[in-house]
Amino acid sequence: MKKRYKLLIGILLPLIILFVSTLLITRDSTFDKEVIERLDIKQVNEIEIIRGSDEKTITITDASLIHQIMEQFNGQPLRKIRFNKSEDDEVYWLTLHINDEREIGLRLDNSKNLLVYLYEENYMKDYKFLGDLQLSFIEELFQ
Repeated sequence: MKKRYKLLIGILLPLIILFVSTLLITRDSTFDKEVIERLDIKQVNEIEIIRGSDEKTITITDASLIHQIMEQFNGQPLRKIRFNKSEDDEVYWLTLHINDEREIGLRLDNSKNLLVYLYEENYMKDYKFLGDLQLSFIEELFQ
């Protein structure tokens, strides 16, 4: 009976250590890795932005403006978090379209949280920006 416990512990302990270390190592990422590498950013032909406070919607189709918006996020460091509970006043939803198909949805709020929704995979991930991202560039689009 003691051999079984030793064998079980001998197998489970390394697996648990491997699992925990993998979780800790893969927590930090970048916006490029989580969003831009998932699609060809040059093919994004439309960004729909919704402001949460009044649900006003704008649609950006100008390629240079789309590039400027995506440059704001370029290289931003991220940390994966679980179950973001934001109580902020302003929230923005950005939907990246390629050929009239929704590819990726982004939810941004004032407390530097980001939710990435992958439409094709029907999967979402929560992140916190580690760098300094100014959301004022999005607000300026609504003026």
